[in-house]
Amino acid sequence: MKEQTPRPAQDGRGSDSGVGPGWRHARVRLLALFGRPIGVRHGLKSAQSQILRWVAFSAFTGMVTGALVAVFEFLLRDEAVPLLYQIQSEWAYFTLPVVGLLAATLLTRFAVPSREGALTEDYILVYHDPRRHMRWTNLPGKMAASFLTIACGGSLGLEGPSIYLGATVGDSLQNRFRDLFRKEDTQLLLVAGAAAGIAAIFKAPLTGFLFAMEAPYKNSLAGRALIPAMVSSAASYVTFVLLVGNEPLFSLEAHRAFEVRDLLLALVLGAVCGLLAKGFVRLVGRARHLAGLLPWWCRPIVAGLVVGILGVLVFRVAGEPYLYGPGYRLVGHVLEAGSPLLLCAFFLAAKAVATAASLAGGGVGGIFFPMAVLGTLTGSAFGQMAGEPHGTLYPLVGLAAFVGAGYRTPVAAVAFVAETTGNPWALIPAMVATVVGFLMMGSSGISDEQRWVSVTPSK
Repeated sequence: MKEQTPRPAQDGRGSDSGVGPGWRHARVRLLALFGRPIGVRHGLKSAQSQILRWVAFSAFTGMVTGALVAVFEFLLRDEAVPLLYQIQSEWAYFTLPVVGLLAATLLTRFAVPSREGALTEDYILVYHDPRRHMRWTNLPGKMAASFLTIACGGSLGLEGPSIYLGATVGDSLQNRFRDLFRKEDTQLLLVAGAAAGIAAIFKAPLTGFLFAMEAPYKNSLAGRALIPAMVSSAASYVTFVLLVGNEPLFSLEAHRAFEVRDLLLALVLGAVCGLLAKGFVRLVGRARHLAGLLPWWCRPIVAGLVVGILGVLVFRVAGEPYLYGPGYRLVGHVLEAGSPLLLCAFFLAAKAVATAASLAGGGVGGIFFPMAVLGTLTGSAFGQMAGEPHGTLYPLVGLAAFVGAGYRTPVAAVAFVAETTGNPWALIPAMVATVVGFLMMGSSGISDEQRWVSVTPSK
């Protein structure tokens, strides 16, 4: 048998013959560092696709949401609510809530295909179920129901319809171009749209970004949507302020630096807000249970009468229908002029009951800002007992603690105080109080759709 001799290498293409071990080692290191050209090209394409999905679509979602929210806010906050305050008629203040809640109930029942009026809750529900989507056909009926609820004196906020509007824009856009998104990215523009809605209505992009990521969970964040939510919030805020102006939600002239005493009192105020927020959540649940015992057409009438009676009482005491609508004027009044201790307690009880009745009676709107009002009133009353009857520090701290505990969104609540008031001195006491209030809340929360993220300890 002949001995086979190996063939020589063909110009180095079949082997590294003729090349020293030093060059082979350097080549391996270069390839490991930079990758092969085809890998680099694939990486660039992947990055470009990611930029398209996360930046271009998020920015577009934010701009569209900001413009639509600007129109909605102008019609409601700049036109309808001021007209409500100009009426100055007890008979009108008694009957209008019944009209508004009844109209909202009829719209929800006959003009909304899903036959429900959930806003932020619908966003959270869709987030947790990728098979569900926000439906454009629900949008006109829900927006009209929300407009009539608030314009006629329902004690609910504008942030609910703003979140729903933004989430619908984002989810519909992603569903339309779903081939450009990966399967695991199904909720990106949904969260981005919700963030854009909050950022616009409160002129607070950081709050919008944080709230949209905190709201779906009781103890975690929707971390995958970080970049889209940031881009959409910024784009929505810029669009909104270009259309309506960039004045902050609340303008405070004087601030004072906090002291060590304030941090200690913030611990107490946080515990008080946590307990009151827990009680408010139970009040809302009880009101809904009692409303469920009545025929559907009777609920808005009974609830409207409750809101109307409370509204007339507030009007007689304060000379203004502070109870009606989101409560911007009531918060402004408390921060600028202050109210006696007993009057704060009366406003607090009336606002809590009216908000619960508005929700139970079929009203459509947000709950974030009504809770902010309750927190402001709690902080104002606490400040008077602490020897500071005209200060703004404790009302702001109470606002953050009540919202952070009640909605289980502590970071967004603190950011809201910073962005809407421009008071940096309130941040540290607000953080302390919000953490305490959040812990006092336990497992309770205003949202029924929020979920827990189970944390498995590592072995």
